[in-house]
Amino acid sequence: MEIIFIENECLKVGVKLFGAELTSVVAKDTNTEYMYQPDGIHWNKQSPILFPNIGAIKENSFVYKGKKYPARKHGFARDYAFCLEEKGDHFATFLLTNEMVDESYPFEFELRLKYTLHSNSLELTYHISTASPELYFAIGGHPAFAVPLEEELTFEDYHIQLTSDAPIAKLELEIPYLASLEGVPFTQEDFSLRHDLFTNDVLLFKSITPNFKGKLYSPKGTRSVSVHLNGIEAVGVWTNPDDSPFICFEPWDGYPDIATESTLDLEEKKNILRITSDKPYQSTATFVFE
Repeated sequence: MEIIFIENECLKVGVKLFGAELTSVVAKDTNTEYMYQPDGIHWNKQSPILFPNIGAIKENSFVYKGKKYPARKHGFARDYAFCLEEKGDHFATFLLTNEMVDESYPFEFELRLKYTLHSNSLELTYHISTASPELYFAIGGHPAFAVPLEEELTFEDYHIQLTSDAPIAKLELEIPYLASLEGVPFTQEDFSLRHDLFTNDVLLFKSITPNFKGKLYSPKGTRSVSVHLNGIEAVGVWTNPDDSPFICFEPWDGYPDIATESTLDLEEKKNILRITSDKPYQSTATFVFE
């Protein structure tokens, strides 16, 4: 499987062409691998791209302009090889278009993912455009980071810290859907990790501000991973409720279907985004490795 590498003075990063999936982030000074490496026992993914939908979609289908189309959890982008559109020493841009996928899908699209290194941070930019009159979609990431990051520590030694200059809400689930888009106020800005926190799937947090951040760290250690959402509304925190040695920090722009929403019609859904042919979409999530 072909892997594209970019690097700078601090980090060496690998991205698979298949799924444009982040597969490795190594700190050069310590040789620390920050990404979870599949072990054949737990999860077999590392950083799937979620497009054109995030999470569960009712009846595994949607309706657009009166016609029904098949769909699946987390969309289809993760299931196809992207092409390498542009590359420099410190960046690489990957492209997926509707012509590259074998899907019954009513929209034309160009999905670009650009990975850019700045010192000890990795900037992931999502750019989506369409030649169709409109496009309904959600976009997100699902990167899995190794826990623990230091040999002498355990999973339970790690914490999640959330910071924002606006209120944070925890979005409740009615498995496998969202209970609502409003959520409940969440004031516990720092909490310790246990695998049983994930018995009911993802912990999902929302804050409508450009300055929403999450941090995976241990008070007993020195290495951490932070995500700066840069205007993306939500971050999911997820692992398997077993002994899986990773935590996913998931920037989400868009959501699973809402449990109380009965319509399959894309034009009536409240949990997704819409762009037009003359107004593309762009957002950025930045991961900082310390």
